[in-house]
Amino acid sequence: MDTTIYIGLAHQMAMRRRMDIIAHNVANMNTTAFNKERVAFRQFLMDAGGSDASSGGKVSSVLDYGIIRNLSQGTFVPTGNDLDIAISGRGYLSVELPDGDTGYTRNGRMKVDKDLNLALLSGEKILDDTGKTITITPEDLNLHIANDGTLSSSAGELGKIGVYSFENEQAMERIGTSLYITDEDPLYSFEPAYIEESGNKVEILSGNVENSNVNALQSMTEMIKVQRAYQSFSRSLDTYQKMRSDSLDRLARVQ
Repeated sequence: MDTTIYIGLAHQMAMRRRMDIIAHNVANMNTTAFNKERVAFRQFLMDAGGSDASSGGKVSSVLDYGIIRNLSQGTFVPTGNDLDIAISGRGYLSVELPDGDTGYTRNGRMKVDKDLNLALLSGEKILDDTGKTITITPEDLNLHIANDGTLSSSAGELGKIGVYSFENEQAMERIGTSLYITDEDPLYSFEPAYIEESGNKVEILSGNVENSNVNALQSMTEMIKVQRAYQSFSRSLDTYQKMRSDSLDRLARVQ
């Protein structure tokens, strides 16, 4: 394939990928604790075709290198629901996934499910600081969650919600909109030694939820810029292909 066309198509594919990610961010701007993402591209050089190849000529292209999440904290919004929590600082709730594995989330919208387990609204069961599910009995009235995750009721203390932190949050794999899995060993967020070493002070705020950190105006502006750039590349490629075709036609007539 002609080098110019190859490079042009590579850039178009990169912009299409960037547009998909921006659209995904916009679609989740109202999703609790959603972190916006961006595509990381890496420049790479390839040998130029034609006469430039013999002289060591290179052309630049782009490679989709991966996804980077914006880990900035979203704004906290009061809900008045004692089972809604927001996590101040870099911490994650631990939950039991349908396959039995452990997942992590900052989405603190919770409920008591039909089996009387504390769970996310999406159904995943909340785990305590020992990795076990938390059971609520009919006698447990006036549920309250303290700043350190301690869950109590009028009948007494029920357990402590497991909140964990990670050294490499970017390596966590998203499943769904606000659930993550990782092979990294979690660090208990309220462990004094961890707090002293990392400086990451985590606090649970009951009766609040964390909004998405997607900025709607900024995302729409990015989307418009990417669309215009994509259209500009498309027109340039069309013009180049037409010029190339016309040149070949003229050469054929000369022969």
